[in-house]
Amino acid sequence: MSSHVPQGSGYSDNGVIGNSNTLSNTGCLPQRVEEIKEKLIKGTVECMICYDMVKQSARIWSCSCCFSVFHLHCIRKWAGALSAEGCNWGCPGCRSEQLMSSKDIRYLCFCGKRPDPPWDPYLTPHSCGEPCEKEIDSGSSCPHRCVLQCHPGPCPPCKAFAPPRVCPCGKKVLTLRCSDQNSVSCGQGCGKPLECLRHFCDKICHECPCDSCEILLSDASCFCKKNTETAVVCGEMMVKGEVNIEENGVFSCSLPCGKPLACGNHVCKESCHPGVCRECDLLPARVNTCSCGKTSSLQEERRSCLDPIPTCPQICDKPLPCGLHGCKVTCHPGPCPPCQVMVTQKCRCGSTSRSVECFNTTMEIDTFKCDKPCGHKKNCGRHRCSDKCCSFSDSNNAATHPHLCSKPCEKKLRCGQHDCGLLCHSGHCPPCPEIIFTDLTCACGRSSIPPPLACGTPPPSCQHPCSIPKPCGHVSSHSCHFGDCPPCLAPIPKECIGGHGVLRNIPCFSKDIRCKDITCNKPCGKTRKCGMHACLRTCHPAPCDSTTGAVKASCGQTCRAPRRDCRHTCTSLCHPEGTCPDVTCEFPVKITCGCGRITTTVPCDAGGDTSGYNADYVLDVYAILKLPLQRVEEKGKKIPLGQRKLMCDDECVKIERKKFLQMLLGTCSDAIQSGFGQWKRDARRWWLVGVEVV
Repeated sequence: MSSHVPQGSGYSDNGVIGNSNTLSNTGCLPQRVEEIKEKLIKGTVECMICYDMVKQSARIWSCSCCFSVFHLHCIRKWAGALSAEGCNWGCPGCRSEQLMSSKDIRYLCFCGKRPDPPWDPYLTPHSCGEPCEKEIDSGSSCPHRCVLQCHPGPCPPCKAFAPPRVCPCGKKVLTLRCSDQNSVSCGQGCGKPLECLRHFCDKICHECPCDSCEILLSDASCFCKKNTETAVVCGEMMVKGEVNIEENGVFSCSLPCGKPLACGNHVCKESCHPGVCRECDLLPARVNTCSCGKTSSLQEERRSCLDPIPTCPQICDKPLPCGLHGCKVTCHPGPCPPCQVMVTQKCRCGSTSRSVECFNTTMEIDTFKCDKPCGHKKNCGRHRCSDKCCSFSDSNNAATHPHLCSKPCEKKLRCGQHDCGLLCHSGHCPPCPEIIFTDLTCACGRSSIPPPLACGTPPPSCQHPCSIPKPCGHVSSHSCHFGDCPPCLAPIPKECIGGHGVLRNIPCFSKDIRCKDITCNKPCGKTRKCGMHACLRTCHPAPCDSTTGAVKASCGQTCRAPRRDCRHTCTSLCHPEGTCPDVTCEFPVKITCGCGRITTTVPCDAGGDTSGYNADYVLDVYAILKLPLQRVEEKGKKIPLGQRKLMCDDECVKIERKKFLQMLLGTCSDAIQSGFGQWKRDARRWWLVGVEVV
């Protein structure tokens, strides 16, 4: 729905009341009041916020300035949104600022006396039915109140008669109604004297003060007769009342007067002024002391203003222009010389000082500045002052005269569309002051928020499904949104990237699914480029080898081919184009003695070069293992350590004897049960075995 903006006067369809205050045909109520009442009764008043019609039983809020009608919940939401941004909210119709918070907005009748007025079919909707009693015009002196029944819109003008009063020009006594007191006039000419006291007001009788005299005086001269103007406005003249333009001037030219004084020896030094010049200051009657004023009795009698003023032997001591010191010269005529006292003068920032004559400190053209840069942070907290000898760098002045940053802020406001128009400042930028007068819609356009809206208002939340078609063809399972769509989660069967099988219930967006992602953890198993080994990596995209070409190359895995000298495998890296290297096997094996009690771990020691083998090899191994090895019959031939056995010691013999005796005793007990003859044969056999062992 398009936004409605009030135009013209009268009460528009959207609830904004115009400026018309004319009376209706009945002559009792203003036309606006009749229109509002009729629309409220018919339910055709439209809320400017939600664009719905305001029903008779709805809770409302009416603006006291433009008399627009809104739903109570709509205006609370409007006020709360603007108050949350830290600014006062205004009426959506007339933008008049409202000082109440969103929590203080209540449903009241039009006169404001009764909260939550009940609906009465015989009364105007939302009216309490009691007398209005509002002030008819708060800006006038009318003491009466509105006598109509509680009504919407403005109160009609007061028709009561006010006490008789004299018209502004004072010629007649008028009796008027209260509503007509703002335009009191007898209709005759004003005739009051203007401020110039030379002319009179020629306007019709009026209340406001008379205007300044605008009559032009031609060929007027200044008071000293040095300058002449072709036209001078009478109201701008300094002299009031009757004046002789030809003999006396009418304005000041600001130049020295220069007229001869009464003494005939000197001229007037004052600025161009009206009237007679004052007496000469050097007349004997006006000079009673010496030049410094300390000696009152003059030894020489002066007869005219041309006679010199006597001096005394005392120090002048008159205050000099610096205001700190007095004149140190002996009493003298004329002005005092400049102050020559040496003082310490500090620069503007206070970091450097110098000694200089006092009179130089008061001269603006000789301002003392140093070359030290300020460096203090400005009020924004981001930039630093780069001025030399800054007057605000002093810590005492920094609190009262902060460094104001003159750079524009130009940060993006929270709306993301407009820039901050303030000067560079600290803290957050204020909310965007722009107002949106178009509908704020969601991405699909099926949900919208009507204007007016504050710039930066988030779009409405839409619960309709997303209308953007997916490349895969599945139906969207998410709601309407702005920006790119999320990945498609529709379950589909897909083959793993290694080609081992089809996986079920895989999200559609997964293009490269690995077996481990679904916790099967299958190895690749494909033959590597060497042609001897299988790929041991978990399911992965091809190829298994990074190198390309038809020539066999090492895959980098361990060979693991069986050795010819022992049962172990080759531990060298893959070598497809050659035999396994003949090196000594270092695989750890466990060897034991004959009875198995003594064990130790030794390298397999099979293979390798045997040309250097000798009889001392066994002694070297014994020195390393600290255990004796059994003798072997092969002479001059190396037998790997992994194929040798350790020699049993005395402890092994004892343990074997104990085992024999235990077995023998256990066999005797069994023979008693099975028969003596069988026991005799078994005993003989075990006896022979025992003798051999011993």
